[in-house]
Amino acid sequence: MQKKVMVVDDEDLLRDLLVQIIQNSGYLVEQAKDGEKAVELYKKFNPDIVIMDIVMPNTDGIQATEKILKYDSDAVIVALTSFSSTKGDDILKAGVKEVIGKPVKSADLVEVIKKHIG
Repeated sequence: MQKKVMVVDDEDLLRDLLVQIIQNSGYLVEQAKDGEKAVELYKKFNPDIVIMDIVMPNTDGIQATEKILKYDSDAVIVALTSFSSTKGDDILKAGVKEVIGKPVKSADLVEVIKKHIG
Protein backbone atom coordinates (compact mmCIF):
# COMPACT_ATOMS: atom_id res chain seq x y z
CA MET A 1 0.00 0.00 0.00
CA GLN A 2 1.22 3.48 -0.89
CA LYS A 3 2.48 5.58 2.02
CA LYS A 4 0.69 8.91 2.48
CA VAL A 5 2.38 12.29 2.90
CA MET A 6 0.73 15.59 3.74
CA VAL A 7 2.53 18.82 2.74
CA VAL A 8 1.59 22.01 4.60
CA ASP A 9 2.95 25.35 3.36
CA ASP A 10 1.36 28.72 2.62
CA GLU A 11 3.63 29.38 -0.39
CA ASP A 12 1.78 27.93 -3.40
CA LEU A 13 4.80 27.48 -5.68
CA LEU A 14 6.91 25.79 -3.02
CA ARG A 15 4.03 23.56 -1.92
CA ASP A 16 3.40 22.48 -5.52
CA LEU A 17 7.10 21.75 -6.00
CA LEU A 18 7.27 19.69 -2.80
CA VAL A 19 4.17 17.74 -3.84
CA GLN A 20 5.75 16.94 -7.24
CA ILE A 21 9.03 15.78 -5.66
CA ILE A 22 7.25 13.54 -3.17
CA GLN A 23 4.77 12.13 -5.72
CA ASN A 24 7.65 11.35 -8.09
CA SER A 25 9.18 9.30 -5.28
CA GLY A 26 6.11 7.06 -5.15
CA TYR A 27 4.10 8.53 -2.30
CA LEU A 28 0.43 9.54 -2.24
CA VAL A 29 0.32 13.26 -1.39
CA GLU A 30 -2.29 15.71 -0.13
CA GLN A 31 -1.65 19.36 0.62
CA ALA A 32 -2.88 22.17 2.84
CA LYS A 33 -2.06 25.86 2.64
CA ASP A 34 -2.37 26.68 6.35
CA GLY A 35 -2.39 25.08 9.76
CA GLU A 36 -6.15 25.08 10.19
CA LYS A 37 -6.69 23.22 6.92
CA ALA A 38 -3.84 20.89 7.87
CA VAL A 39 -5.62 19.80 11.05
CA GLU A 40 -8.88 19.17 9.15
CA LEU A 41 -7.12 17.31 6.34
CA TYR A 42 -5.06 15.21 8.77
CA LYS A 43 -8.27 13.77 10.25
CA LYS A 44 -9.61 12.83 6.78
CA PHE A 45 -6.41 11.77 5.00
CA ASN A 46 -4.61 10.12 7.95
CA PRO A 47 -1.11 10.56 6.47
CA ASP A 48 1.92 8.53 7.49
CA ILE A 49 3.97 11.75 7.74
CA VAL A 50 3.37 15.50 7.65
CA ILE A 51 5.85 17.99 6.19
CA MET A 52 4.92 21.18 8.09
CA ASP A 53 5.93 24.78 7.46
CA ILE A 54 6.19 26.81 10.67
CA VAL A 55 5.40 30.41 9.72
CA MET A 56 1.93 30.62 8.16
CA PRO A 57 -1.06 32.97 8.56
CA ASN A 58 -3.86 32.17 11.00
CA THR A 59 -2.89 28.83 12.57
CA ASP A 60 0.90 28.48 12.33
CA GLY A 61 2.84 25.23 12.13
CA ILE A 62 3.49 25.09 15.87
CA GLN A 63 -0.21 25.39 16.71
CA ALA A 64 -1.17 22.92 13.96
CA THR A 65 1.45 20.43 15.20
CA GLU A 66 0.07 20.65 18.74
CA LYS A 67 -3.51 20.13 17.51
CA ILE A 68 -2.59 17.17 15.32
CA LEU A 69 -0.61 15.52 18.12
CA LYS A 70 -3.52 16.08 20.51
CA TYR A 71 -5.74 14.27 18.00
CA ASP A 72 -3.14 11.56 17.20
CA SER A 73 -0.20 11.26 19.60
CA ASP A 74 1.59 8.92 17.15
CA ALA A 75 1.58 11.45 14.27
CA VAL A 76 4.93 11.83 12.50
CA ILE A 77 5.53 15.52 11.74
CA VAL A 78 8.68 17.03 10.24
CA ALA A 79 9.08 20.82 10.17
CA LEU A 80 10.35 22.50 7.01
CA THR A 81 11.22 26.14 7.61
CA SER A 82 13.35 29.13 6.71
CA PHE A 83 13.31 30.02 10.39
CA SER A 84 15.03 26.93 11.83
CA SER A 85 17.48 29.04 13.83
CA THR A 86 14.76 31.12 15.52
CA LYS A 87 11.70 28.82 15.53
CA GLY A 88 13.33 25.38 15.48
CA ASP A 89 13.36 24.91 19.25
CA ASP A 90 9.70 25.97 19.54
CA ILE A 91 8.51 23.45 16.95
CA LEU A 92 10.66 20.70 18.45
CA LYS A 93 9.02 21.37 21.83
CA ALA A 94 5.63 21.11 20.09
CA GLY A 95 6.53 17.55 19.10
CA VAL A 96 7.97 17.37 15.60
CA LYS A 97 10.45 14.57 14.90
CA GLU A 98 12.96 16.85 13.16
CA VAL A 99 13.48 20.28 11.61
CA ILE A 100 14.70 20.76 8.04
CA GLY A 101 15.84 24.16 6.82
CA LYS A 102 14.66 25.79 3.59
CA PRO A 103 15.74 25.59 0.89
CA VAL A 104 15.86 21.79 0.93
CA LYS A 105 17.33 19.57 -1.76
CA SER A 106 14.91 17.08 -3.31
CA ALA A 107 17.06 14.10 -2.36
CA ASP A 108 17.35 15.30 1.26
CA LEU A 109 13.59 15.71 1.57
CA VAL A 110 12.91 12.23 0.21
CA GLU A 111 15.63 10.81 2.50
CA VAL A 112 13.96 12.31 5.57
CA ILE A 113 10.59 10.87 4.54
CA LYS A 114 12.12 7.42 3.98
CA LYS A 115 13.90 7.61 7.33
CA HIS A 116 10.64 8.14 9.17
CA ILE A 117 8.12 6.02 7.22
CA GLY A 118 10.04 3.93 4.71
